[in-house]
Amino acid sequence: KEILPTINTEPSKIGIIAPYNSQVNAIKESVDNRIEVATVHKFQGREKDVIIMSVTDDHIGEFADNANLLNVAVSRAKQKFCLVVTGNNQDKHGNISDLLDYIEYNGGIVANSKICSIYDMLYKQFTAKREEFFKNRRKVSLYDSENLTFYLIKDILNGKDKFKSYDVLLNYPLNRLIGDTSLLNEDEKQYISHSATHVDFLIFSRVSKKTILTIEVDGWNFHHDGTKQSKRDKMKNNILSLYNIPLLRLSTTGSNEKDIITKKLTELC
Repeated sequence: KEILPTINTEPSKIGIIAPYNSQVNAIKESVDNRIEVATVHKFQGREKDVIIMSVTDDHIGEFADNANLLNVAVSRAKQKFCLVVTGNNQDKHGNISDLLDYIEYNGGIVANSKICSIYDMLYKQFTAKREEFFKNRRKVSLYDSENLTFYLIKDILNGKDKFKSYDVLLNYPLNRLIGDTSLLNEDEKQYISHSATHVDFLIFSRVSKKTILTIEVDGWNFHHDGTKQSKRDKMKNNILSLYNIPLLRLSTTGSNEKDIITKKLTELC
């Protein structure tokens, strides 16, 4: 939302690179479909006038900080290279930090994003702000990502008349949400039978008791492709889809969560 409007280039000549397929899919949903979005491996041997590389892990790990992958990404750009990183403090001796220093030293622009996320408060440098936020709010979860999301949802539901008949439940068991399992295969039946299997948030109508929306909060460290959690996410996605239960996934490396949730609820009203 901030970078693309500043680039005076045909969308077909822009490429966006992300480390994981799950990030690629999320980006594809929010940009012009003429912009090519892929992992760095799929960009090997191909070039674009402009390459935007998104490396927005909560903490930049070994995979995203791989020197060879970064070299491939940079070399795909014919005219301009843009690097998007998390606002969290990172390893000062990592390849990403070296690349940022190189960009700044050679006259490139290093700028802080004006787009905010509720999950910014998860970062260490915002510890004081997070503690202030929870000073007068009871924590409903062991995870601050869920606590922040819970109070955001509450604010949204209380802020608009059309949502005031709605309420939210935290960590609602999937086997209570889906009573009839006849549409599921054996693996899916076994999955939802576990008491720990739940949706992070269930928004429902207090009047009709109907489910309005389910929300999942995904941290990239645990939910990116190849993790066990990613496989469970896909199974949960399929189960909810089979029963026509709306699902919204929020990434802890995303932004504008209030607008995203409000828009989705408005669509479902």
